[in-house]
Amino acid sequence: MKIENSGVSSILPKLTEAAVRVEKKDERPEVRSVRPSQDKAEMSDQARLLAKARVALGNVEDTNPERLGALRNQIASGDYTIQVNDLARKLAAKFYPK
Repeated sequence: MKIENSGVSSILPKLTEAAVRVEKKDERPEVRSVRPSQDKAEMSDQARLLAKARVALGNVEDTNPERLGALRNQIASGDYTIQVNDLARKLAAKFYPK
């Protein structure tokens, strides 16, 4: 089978005019480029507090789930009593180290 060019559609690409480089200009004067010195981000006081809490939680030792479950059961049943002297001693040691 032979395919012939009937002249209706050219198989050869048409020659185009020489391409000229055109620089794009911003047509909208209200749009300005953003400079890095103009960018600014601030954290709210709540975000700062949350960030500190996350850091503090990262420093907490792993809890013992069995001990935690036992304490929850004691509190729920009303059998848990706080040793006030031990609590005061631990708090004083934590907040007022020697």
